[in-house]
Amino acid sequence: MIYPPGQGKSGQRLMTLWRNYLEQYADKDGNAESQTIVGAYKSVEILDQFSRIIDRENRYKPLIDQRYSLFEEASKQADSFPDCLLNASFAIYNGLNTLSHQFTDGNASAAALIRKVDEQVRLSVESGRQIDRSAAAVRASFALIGLIAITLDQDQLMTGAIRHVEQRYSSAASAASSNWEHLVNALYRVVETMQILALLTEPDLKDQINQIASRFQEEDREKNPTLKLRNGFCRFFEFGHLVTTQVDSML
Repeated sequence: MIYPPGQGKSGQRLMTLWRNYLEQYADKDGNAESQTIVGAYKSVEILDQFSRIIDRENRYKPLIDQRYSLFEEASKQADSFPDCLLNASFAIYNGLNTLSHQFTDGNASAAALIRKVDEQVRLSVESGRQIDRSAAAVRASFALIGLIAITLDQDQLMTGAIRHVEQRYSSAASAASSNWEHLVNALYRVVETMQILALLTEPDLKDQINQIASRFQEEDREKNPTLKLRNGFCRFFEFGHLVTTQVDSML
């Protein structure tokens, strides 16, 4: 994927993040689990950058700093694939939680929804296996990114697309027989919603968006759940990087 570097204040930082992603992914060639974690951890980093870029008055800086610090500390302790996946899943949830507050600031009904989702996620921390908790965090992430998309779609140009993704999520969730399947379903719907955010941010990015979407669909043919997770997290990062770079150049 090729697109111009960001022209905003964070342009250099965003390009460094992109290069690091490519280099670390290549370094893990042949190890699908490690590549999955590269995509997942870089997704956390791009959400962190996104929040910082739109936080022009530094109102959310303490919260952003705190949540990223928690992610960094947990990253030092996480050794196994399930541990790293759990760390990334909750850090992604925290990143989208912060963005949800930023984009819906002053909206009482949105704030109530965010609190409800947060309560459900916190309950999931108290019990269950790592995969159960990871799935719960990503499912909650889907609810939050959907809220962001609806909030940004002020002209309701993408209402049909958003509803279609919600229907796909519900249908696959009903058919899922394991938390691995719930995790993949939620992650894929998060990616599809991030694609909608990219279109809402700048329709002229259609060519770049289609490049990522084509790879997403191509790698979806894989049946191995780890390869599906790798596809989902990597495409999430790539869409997120595209959106963040564009927003950075606009502000």
